[in-house]
Formats: sequence, structure tokens, C-alpha cells
Amino acid sequence: MKEEMSAFDVLAMTGEMQSLIGGYLDKVFHWDVKNVLLRINTQGQGKKELVLQGMRWLYLAPEKPDVPDMPSQFAVNLRKYLTNTRIVAVRQQEFDRIVELELEKGPNQYRLIIELFGDGNLVLVSGGKILNAIHSRKWRHREVRPGLEYSFPPSRFNPLQMDEASFRKAFLASTSDAVRTLATAINVGGQYAEDTCLRASVEKDRKAKSLSSEEIGRLYEALSLLLKEAASGLRPREIMEEGKPVDVTPVPLIQYAGREVREHATFSDAIHSYVVNRVPVAGEKEDPEVQRLQRQLDQQRTAVERQLAEAQDFAQQAEAIYSDYMGTDELLKKLKTATEGLNWERTTEVLSSVPGLSKPDPEEHRVTAVISGREVLLDYTLGVEGNANALYQQGKEAKEKMQGAQEALKETEKKLAQKVKEGESKKKEEKRAVRKTKEFWFERYKWFVTSEGRLVLAGRDAHSNDQLVKKHLKPTERFAHADVHGAPSVVVFDGGQATDEEMTEACTFALAHSKAWMAGASEGTAYWVLPDQVSKMAQAGEFVPRGAFVIRGKRNYLYHLPLVLAVGEIVYQGERKIMCGPLEAVQAHSSKYVVIEPGRKVRTKASAVLSRMFQVPEEEIARILPPGEVEIASTEGIEEEPERLDQN
Repeated sequence: MKEEMSAFDVLAMTGEMQSLIGGYLDKVFHWDVKNVLLRINTQGQGKKELVLQGMRWLYLAPEKPDVPDMPSQFAVNLRKYLTNTRIVAVRQQEFDRIVELELEKGPNQYRLIIELFGDGNLVLVSGGKILNAIHSRKWRHREVRPGLEYSFPPSRFNPLQMDEASFRKAFLASTSDAVRTLATAINVGGQYAEDTCLRASVEKDRKAKSLSSEEIGRLYEALSLLLKEAASGLRPREIMEEGKPVDVTPVPLIQYAGREVREHATFSDAIHSYVVNRVPVAGEKEDPEVQRLQRQLDQQRTAVERQLAEAQDFAQQAEAIYSDYMGTDELLKKLKTATEGLNWERTTEVLSSVPGLSKPDPEEHRVTAVISGREVLLDYTLGVEGNANALYQQGKEAKEKMQGAQEALKETEKKLAQKVKEGESKKKEEKRAVRKTKEFWFERYKWFVTSEGRLVLAGRDAHSNDQLVKKHLKPTERFAHADVHGAPSVVVFDGGQATDEEMTEACTFALAHSKAWMAGASEGTAYWVLPDQVSKMAQAGEFVPRGAFVIRGKRNYLYHLPLVLAVGEIVYQGERKIMCGPLEAVQAHSSKYVVIEPGRKVRTKASAVLSRMFQVPEEEIARILPPGEVEIASTEGIEEEPERLDQN
């Protein structure tokens, strides 16, 4: 289920948004913290509404969205700067998930920057400085906060500006396979990396450096065409599953060939339909009560600001009267004399004929006059002191109302904070829910993925030892084994290209799944050999039991291997998996892991603890742990407090 826009989607959307150039920004709406709407008057096309939905989806709304009647403080601030500004440019920042609108009004120039990565943001910039932002945040390399200089995230490889030479250089510098190289080094993401491989007829699992010059050329051509299609040749569609959309793309993708699709005239229409009709993930929808309280809070804040402005305005009017005491006194006497004894209609005519006066109100004996450069509301039946006192009194009443509104605002803030806290607790509990991961063919064996991405398998018993070697030990692989009787056979896929570090990892894995772990040892010895050194053929008079093999020739021994493993959450072929392997291998693929070693904890108890930590069924954890007792040594990126790990 697609949860946010990709850089390809942003490329396509900025193409559609070129229709906004020359238009004038009319209104800004902001609600529920993460939603923004920009209403734009375009030349010859009427009003268009640019929607930023949940800080994740940006599109031109095909129908008028529901917006709040009362603008938020953020919307009011943006309107102050941007109302009637002209849009002069719309662009994507390099090949990132960032859209920049360039606006101008007279000598004033602004940049409205929409960040669609992470939690998202909308930032208003002028003269390089940040005027306002929905979220203020700080990273190691940049900070977004009003008053600071705005800077984009660090640049990465930009496929929009590549030529074949720069593509080849970046591609061949990778030590990973073709699809991962395209996704990361070339910066196109996993989905479009996979489609590029399909279009170029290149196996995605092949090592980047193993591809021929002609194959790399085909990848370059396929990616260039894909980028060109996304930029201008749109054929947007939703990918359907059981009547519900599961993906939305600006162009057809080969990986979805044969799937049910729903085509749209514009990419905006496709995104709108997808956002409205997709199946929401658990916990994604915000609590309606939180939304109501947030709207109420925004309205109360606006009311407090309005009442404060009114109080200040009344005080300033009174001060203006006193600053031109004589002139005001003369004007009031003149108006009182001129209107004495007249009916309302005639009074209106007289007041309207006096230069500098406006908004005559005979019923309330009021008129608006310009005094000391500002508009002042006067009661022409009162003197200077009477008018000043009346204005001060109105200001006092506005302040009292404001204080009442502030109390109500504080109460709403408390309620909202409590609801948000409750919601976070609920989400945390939902997050802890058990989720079985996708099962792969190799899980009939013990397994892990090396730090460089190679698959390593080990037998679970005598039968699977035999099957592993018979089916999978090819000339391109390598065989590892612990220097312990009864240890499992271990096969390193594509081991001929493996580094010394990877072979160390494989030997550590072999040792950890041997009786050395059960004995509680702290270190041990293992070795690796070539496939042709492994045989089932025994010498005359000898017998090779099931699951065992004869090793002939030189063994590449590795000594003092530590009996330490890690259990971590990784992504394998786009799927979440829990992997148990050597610490270095797990660290290379995971930021959330637990370090384990032989210890005193009963194995079933460790399985239960790790099951809760990674939210997977206990049997899934039990299948990947080494034999014997397990002790949890440390954790990284785990929310559960370490002291809780040993309670069971």
C-alpha cells in the first residue's frame, strides 16, 4: 500500500502544476495541522485549488474541498504575505520530494517550499530567510525555523541531469546488485529501479559490476525514457486489488502488467481518487475528537488574537484623539452644531458632505474621522474626554473578553494534550500487535544476509544439511563449517565474490549454530573451503553418516571467532523480515536490533521477549535463534526499556 509520493510522482505533479504559472494566489487554508489548500486564480482557467493532504500528497483538487470557515493562525500569517502574489515558477528541487513555488508582488519576492519527505512541511521564504513554517525542526545538516536561512537537504545523485558517462560512473562504483544500485546510488527508489531492470531486460539481482557495457547502456536508456514519460508523457492510473486501489503511478509500470487498473485523465485526478478510496492502514486515521479539539483550538487562538488587536486599536484611537486635542475638539463642536435638530436622513447628508469623514451613523451619533493619521470612531454628541473615555472602555471590555477566551483556550489545550497522549498510547499498543512477516523459500534452513547482501544458508538437521549441499553448493558458492562435531553445513551464495569480512560472518554463523553455543563458549574456530573440496565419498573402510561430508584439501581456518549474534529488523526484497545473524551483518541492514550471546536465559523465554520487541509470532523468532540458552546483551533502536527484557 503506497503511503506517500515518490520523486517520480513529484516530477509528474510539477509538470501538471505548470498551469499555475501566471496565476494569482487568492486564499490560503490550513486545518488539522497537516492539511493546506492554496486557492489560485489562473488566467483563462478560473480558480484552481492546490491541496497538500496530510503533508504526503500534493495535487490539484478536481473538486472543491471542504475547508474551515475560520482560518488558522498559520493561514492568516501566510495570507498577509501571499494574497494577490503572482506565481512565476513551479519546480522540483533536483530529484527530491520537494516542490518550490516562486511568487512575487511588486518588489517583494517569496518562495513557498513544500517538503514531502519525513513528516512533511510547508515553508515560506523571502530573501533567503524563513518567514514561517508549519513545523520547526533541526537535523544534523540543516535547521528549519523562522528567522534562519533556508537550506535544502544535502544533494544526492540527480538522474534528471545525468548523462550516460555520469550514470556509468555512479553505477559501477556500487558493490551491490543492479536494483539496489539504481534505487540508492542512482537515487530512483525501489519501485522504479525494479521497473528499469524489467524494461532493460536485466536481472535485478545481478551485481552492478558484473553487468556488461551493453547491459548498463540498456539500463541508462530505459531509465531515461521512464523519466521522460513521467515528466511529459503521463498516462496516470490506479492499481486495483479487490476493488480497492493499492498504488497510483503517473505512467504504466511493467511490474503491474496484467493487473486491474483505473485510468485517469490527469495525475491529480488519480492521486485524489487514490487518497479518497484507498484502504487506510491501521492507526492512520486521526481521532475525530482530536481533530475537533484542534479546530476549536485554532478558532480560539484566532479569537484571542482578534480581541487583542481590537483592544489595542481602541487604545490607539483614544491616544490619537489626545495627540490632536484642539483639532478634535473643534471638529466635534462643528459636527454637533451642524447636526443639531436634524432628522437621520438630513444628518447623514450633512455628515457625508464634510471632507475627511466616513461611515456616518446618525442612530448612534457616530462618524469615522482621520485624526493624527489614523481612523477614529467619534460620537459627535460628546466632547474630547467623553470620546476618549468611551474608546478606553471599549478597549477594556475587549481585553476582558480576551482573558475569558484565553482561559477557554488553555482548557482546550489541556484536553487536546490529554487526547493526543491517549492516542499515542493507543498507537503504541497497536504497534505492538503481532504481524507475521512474509515467508521465503530459504526459511526451511537457518539463514542470514551478509553485510554486502549475499544470502547464507545453514542446515537445521542432518536431512537439511544433505539437501542444502546437494541442491545449492554450486561452483560459484562457498562452504563453511565450525570446527565442532555435528555443526551444520553452511553455504555462501555467490561466495566466490565474497569479501574476507563476509566469509568471517559465514564462519561465525556456522560456529554459533553448533554445539559451541549450547556449551556456553565465548569463542571458537571455523573454516571455509571450495565446493569441490566437499564430498560424500568416503575412503575405503570408512562411513559418512547422513548430514556429514568429507573435506579434502586445505581448510581456510578462522580462529577466536566470538560467539555473538544479533536479531534485527531488516527489509529483504521489499518485505519486512526479522533476521538472526552475525552482529556486523545485522548492523549493515538494520537500525533496530538486539545483541545476543550464550547465557542463562531459557530459550523459550528469550523467544517471548524478542517476539514482543519485534511484534512477530514467537515461533518465528524461535526458528531463527541458535540452539541452547540465549542471553540478551544489549539493544539498539528498541523502544522497550532494557530492564524490562529480563522480567520473564
